[in-house]
Amino acid sequence: MSSPLNELSQTKQTSRAKHPVALGCTLLGLAAIPDAMIVPVLHDLSVDRFSVSEGAAHGFMAVNIIGALAVIAILALINKRIKASTVMLIAALTSAAMLVAMVFATSWSMMLCFRLVEGGADLMLSVIPIRMVAASGRRDRYGGRMGFAFTIMFLALGAGVALGAMLGSDSPSNVLWIGAAISAIILITSLICRETVDIVNEHSEKHRPGVRLDAKEWVGTGFSALDRLISALISVTLPLLLVSGYGIERSTLGIGMACMFVAIALFAAPAGFLADRIGGMKVRLMAVCTCGIALMGLGLMEWFPPEWVLAPCLLLNGIGSAGLMPSSFSLCVRREASTLVFSTMQAAGQCGYALGVVGGGILLATVSLPPETMFVRLFVIAGLIFLALNLLLLMVVKAIQRTLV
Repeated sequence: MSSPLNELSQTKQTSRAKHPVALGCTLLGLAAIPDAMIVPVLHDLSVDRFSVSEGAAHGFMAVNIIGALAVIAILALINKRIKASTVMLIAALTSAAMLVAMVFATSWSMMLCFRLVEGGADLMLSVIPIRMVAASGRRDRYGGRMGFAFTIMFLALGAGVALGAMLGSDSPSNVLWIGAAISAIILITSLICRETVDIVNEHSEKHRPGVRLDAKEWVGTGFSALDRLISALISVTLPLLLVSGYGIERSTLGIGMACMFVAIALFAAPAGFLADRIGGMKVRLMAVCTCGIALMGLGLMEWFPPEWVLAPCLLLNGIGSAGLMPSSFSLCVRREASTLVFSTMQAAGQCGYALGVVGGGILLATVSLPPETMFVRLFVIAGLIFLALNLLLLMVVKAIQRTLV
């Protein structure tokens, strides 16, 4: 017969167990907004404000990778000696301070320095909530929770871009002030809910995971880098080639891109739940094949009007992309893995994105082909390479799993 004290303790534990996923998704969504708001006003904050080239302006979106890598090095040194809530408080305070500092920056080099530091803070503001979601709940619902978290993140990214376009139209600095205010909200929320945020540390103490990445998690960083590299080609290189090569209208391009992002947001959670049912490897294989077919399908523009090909292919790519992140985490990343592991996964994705942006720019600058020819060849080849490398990594994971049996 249980005493009232035991019942009260069990009630508190049950109540507490319900909140980490909701809080983690909320913090993850908030953390995604400030960076997304900068995209629509990037030209105003860089080219117009400091008279730098458009190429240099792209560096503003890539320099944060250096800050992210620095944070990973720090995490490797401090190991598990710091609480998750303390990390969130420091990161939120740093992010807010750097965004405000950007408002008053007087030179482009100063702006980049502030952005570099903010990049490290941004990484932690996303990693801790992801760890909260991963560590909470049943093991057999891991993929579903991650899929739902990524759905929230993609919705927040879309909202951030829309807010940046609306609020930054009069004064681009408004975006930085609002981003700082959102970071302050994250700080206050993390302070109020410190015990819930620190469930990450409690989970680590209970399961005592290895701090460093295991073999499958290293493969997972490869998945993350490949996914973001393709994302960079689609979000940066594809619009440039479509406009210059096919003279496609912005409305057509906008509809196609919207279809893709809506599909990612809608299908990420179902993909995660499916990974729980049939395994991350099968979902990853289906997602990769879908994305590869969609990328190669863009080559049909050589024979058909772009209006017929673009939206269906981007929609198909969005459906496939929705399954990439949930399945890679379900397949490769331990739910009890350390903050260093989750940070490395995120940083690998950022490196892949930067490589895609830089690589696409180098191709456009050095390969002398008509834009429409370059478009067809680039995305057909990219689709084939994406398929081949993912299949190779999946075979590596399969081999690793066999050694563990």
